[in-house]
Amino acid sequence: MEDTFSLQQIANWQLNPEESLVELPTIQRGFVWKPKQVEDLWDSLLRGYPIGSFLFSQTGLKLYLMDGQQRATSIFLGYFNPFNSSNATRAWAIKGELPVVWIDIKPESKPVNSRFLIRTVTRSHPWGYQATNNEAKLSVADRNKALNLFKQHPENNSGYTSFKNITVFPYDCSFPLPLSFFIESANMEEVIDKAERYLPEYISTKKGGFENKNSFMKLLKTDLSKELSDIFEVVKRTDELTIKSNIIDNRVLNEEYDTESPVLFVRINSAGTTLSGDDLIYSIYKSLFPDAKNLIENIGLNFISPTQVLSLVSRIVASDTESNKFVKKMNVRDFQRRIKNEEFKSRLKKLIETKEIENLFAQAIEILSCKQNSLFEGEIPPVILKQFIRKNQGELFLFFVYWLHINKAELTESIQLKMVAKLLSFAWFDFSNVQRLWNEKINILDFWNEPLNELIWWDTTDGIHFMLPPNMLRGYYSQPQIEKMFLESDQHRWGLWKDGIGDNIVEYYNTVKSVEFDLPTANNYFWKFISKIQHNKQLVLFAQRDYINSAFADYNQIDDMDDTNVPWDWDHIYPDSWVYNMKHCEQIIRDWNGTNGNFRAISLEQNRSESNNVSPKVRLDGSENKKYSFVFNNDFEHWNSIDDRIWNKEKALFHFRSITTRMINIYEKFWMDLKISELVNK
Repeated sequence: MEDTFSLQQIANWQLNPEESLVELPTIQRGFVWKPKQVEDLWDSLLRGYPIGSFLFSQTGLKLYLMDGQQRATSIFLGYFNPFNSSNATRAWAIKGELPVVWIDIKPESKPVNSRFLIRTVTRSHPWGYQATNNEAKLSVADRNKALNLFKQHPENNSGYTSFKNITVFPYDCSFPLPLSFFIESANMEEVIDKAERYLPEYISTKKGGFENKNSFMKLLKTDLSKELSDIFEVVKRTDELTIKSNIIDNRVLNEEYDTESPVLFVRINSAGTTLSGDDLIYSIYKSLFPDAKNLIENIGLNFISPTQVLSLVSRIVASDTESNKFVKKMNVRDFQRRIKNEEFKSRLKKLIETKEIENLFAQAIEILSCKQNSLFEGEIPPVILKQFIRKNQGELFLFFVYWLHINKAELTESIQLKMVAKLLSFAWFDFSNVQRLWNEKINILDFWNEPLNELIWWDTTDGIHFMLPPNMLRGYYSQPQIEKMFLESDQHRWGLWKDGIGDNIVEYYNTVKSVEFDLPTANNYFWKFISKIQHNKQLVLFAQRDYINSAFADYNQIDDMDDTNVPWDWDHIYPDSWVYNMKHCEQIIRDWNGTNGNFRAISLEQNRSESNNVSPKVRLDGSENKKYSFVFNNDFEHWNSIDDRIWNKEKALFHFRSITTRMINIYEKFWMDLKISELVNK
């Protein structure tokens, strides 16, 4: 068996998986590196730097990669040619267009520690990142210029995350070509031939100075011939590179599973790319049940990674064996101890193989989406569901799935809506003790019908914040004394007004909890709740869900590489450029400008480059614009009065009214659509 691999052999693990002796376990197929890391690794390879060895286990003739997947996949991406239909990429977890690696043959600028300018284009950023800072996204102006170029292709007429990777290219560079063109070619003439055959006709970059493919090709054959030759020679030297490998003996693995201390996995985890505890647990599970990988993949339904699936399922089985009690997230040692128990091991295997858990997860996600619920208008965007499932290691989602697992009840549409309302209230308003919720409520068949009162500041420590009726909140912020306080006072402004103005809010608290709160306690409850509706952007996405679902229907965050910038921009309606680092800016504007009332999710197509310095009056012009921006008449009447940067307190009042009104509108959408009032006994 070989103990070294060439880059081509490593790339073939995913280019030709059927013919490869190396198998990337399902966990290894998930890719977590950022584009910058791919670019930095290829810069290292082209410079001849060592990149570490690979670690395998062996079963028969098959090698299973245990450490080195991020490097292996980055190498594969350099070899991946999207224009070559013979490339097999079924081995990779990404369901959409794969990233493509490019190289600039004569860069004007590059990252400070890089010798070469490597460019990676992805679904979320088909134009790549900045040349000098390859962790920073392009400016809105540059993205719009790239988008206008891409849209010259007849198929690029929908959201840009659906663009084919053969119709896009890096923009912040000079003279880019796909790295695979050099790797696959025997000479420079072949590189030029590939460029002539495959590059889009409209290719043009920020710093290249050429208008289209025709002018680019002329430069490649004349002025850039030396640079092209130099890069070709550098890339061809990588044919001689080999990466060392180590194979762990099965005896060592067996000893590892038998010991209480998982030394091998911990030491693997301490070097190179850090694997999470879930990753290591999955590696153990995969070695015990090698045929289960496809079953685990299916359970997640593109919402949950296979590693998190196994983590959640393991806790479900553990709860089953411990009288439905809450089981904390397992570390590697916990899992090793439990998997030695035959009852736990057989139950885990059965729950996965019978697809019972797959059906439970599917049912939970279907309910949470509200897709089939006639009592709810529209559908909760997948990105909200994914954030909910991932939040706090999936504790609330696990509570929900386990309740469905052990309680067999008729779930009417009304009950299902209450499930969603409670769970999102818990997630968005800081429910802090899922373990207690589980141990006290998991067996209650009528739990979802129970009012929220008990769980609001549960015994003053746990539970969720007080959620006020929107009209009560609207009445409070519209009072002249409150407006004056924000305009003129330097005191802490986020609590309740002392002189009786917030008495109805305190009385509401008293009624909901059947106690008498003093003002300092009520103050504490009030400003913590306000902080949530000011800054939790999930509420904005919920309010804008029709727009999010239509403009970004193809966006599936979990299927992409760790390219975490979402495809929409968080746009400030009152421009941030009029506030940030600006002198003579009223404090009230600084207080409110970075809050939900001033944010809207907006596609790049709508977010024109000039909008960064355009007034709210102009920015919100047009009924369609107001509709997708979730702007109503009651806040637009104030936005419409802001036609320039605000320099005085008189105009600052319009800013305050615009943002507080829209913030409450956003919160009211959550309150009304999920019928929160029906869950609070007064």
